[in-house]
Amino acid sequence: MKFNILYLLFPAAIFACFWIVHDFQGQSSNTFFGIAETESRTLNFDHDIAVRDIRVQTGDLVKKGDTLAIFTRADLDKSEVERRNEITRAETERSTQHTVLEKEKELVAARLRAKTGELKAQIRVLRTEDSLKTSYRNNIYGNLPAAPESKLAAEEAAALQKQIADLEAEAREELRLLESKQSALQRVTATKTGLSVAEIGFIEAERGRLLLIAPIDGYVESVFFGQNALVPAHSDLIKINPLTPNRIIGFIHETAEVPFSIGQEVELVSTARPEIKAKGVIIGSNPKMSELPLRLRKFIELRSWGREVYISLPDNNGFYISEKITITLPAVQ
Repeated sequence: MKFNILYLLFPAAIFACFWIVHDFQGQSSNTFFGIAETESRTLNFDHDIAVRDIRVQTGDLVKKGDTLAIFTRADLDKSEVERRNEITRAETERSTQHTVLEKEKELVAARLRAKTGELKAQIRVLRTEDSLKTSYRNNIYGNLPAAPESKLAAEEAAALQKQIADLEAEAREELRLLESKQSALQRVTATKTGLSVAEIGFIEAERGRLLLIAPIDGYVESVFFGQNALVPAHSDLIKINPLTPNRIIGFIHETAEVPFSIGQEVELVSTARPEIKAKGVIIGSNPKMSELPLRLRKFIELRSWGREVYISLPDNNGFYISEKITITLPAVQ
């Protein structure tokens, strides 16, 4: 019996077809590929600003935390002047009203001295007259009991003394009310001043935000403003590109079923340098099919499509920009 080599080639061809399909997809049920990319950061400001100083230019390397530019805001300067004027005005009003109240207190005291002085003089006159009458009567008639006139003078003197006590009590009450007004005035002024000081503190804090700080290590790709320029709010100011990739764009072939979820941690390995590894987190995906990049196709001539999956990278990863990465989901328990 003659052996037909087709008996060996046929199973090999079937196996090759399975291998090509699997290799064409380039992934398993928990593994797919992606490319390490950089996502630039375009910085802007949420207020209208004026440029005071530019510290960088296109192409400069910057470190995270470097000051890129310094701005000013006319509205902050105006607000601070207004708040300081409010403090001065409140203190002037307090001082003026305090002086008026002090004058009123002096007037109350002077009026009390005048009235009590008049009443005390009347008491002295009554007592002098009564003393003279008593001396005269005693000289003529000898020691006699107190005359009714003496009792009447004593009662009049006691009544005048009572008026003095009432006037002093009334004056004390008026002085207490005036001092209460002074205290209330002081509290109102302190409240107004405290509010203005707090707003000045807020203005100072806002001025501290008028520094454009580099959020990442990288290089300046573009500077969109010039020295002393007036820049509207939310306008692009500076564009920075990182020096290392900060995200992975993975592609899941349209024929593959890869179960993933947002927030899931994945293992990242350089395809060309398997010793370079990192952990990443899936942060999003695009449900729309997009064409796979040439680098992720097993056969460049054949066009293929898949879903994009976005993965965040730690800052200290060792991948190259545009490097091909193997992405592995954790094993299902």
